Amino acid sequence: MKLTLRVITPNGVDFEGEVDSVAIPTDSGEIEVLPDHRPIITILIPGGLVLKNAENCHVYAVDQGFARVNGNVISIITDELLNMDRADIEEIERATERAERALEEARNNRSAMDPMEVERLEAKVRYQMAKKLICKH
Repeated sequence: MKLTLRVITPNGVDFEGEVDSVAIPTDSGEIEVLPDHRPIITILIPGGLVLKNAENCHVYAVDQGFARVNGNVISIITDELLNMDRADIEEIERATERAERALEEARNNRSAMDPMEVERLEAKVRYQMAKKLICKH
């Protein structure tokens, strides 16, 4: 039996397909979803989303969001999804540096910065770091 996975970003449906299992990074740790998993709704954290089929395994970097398992359907809503099979390591490095600089500037000007904006920048840095870690594996 297969699972149906749908990943939705602000761009629309970025991935839809059938898989044998999915490893999802959550705020309580990584969970692996197999067919007939119990229903859950969980908070997604930046990290690696691992899709497995009998013949292959694909790794995606996901940003923060939410995941829902209902029956054999997994729905993920996230700010960003990146297929690590096609990732540009140098671009990830540059994006990480930009995010870290923006966060440092925000921390230095905390009184002039909206706290939600600082939190958004911190999340962006966590996502960039997750992509770098996934690339190194």
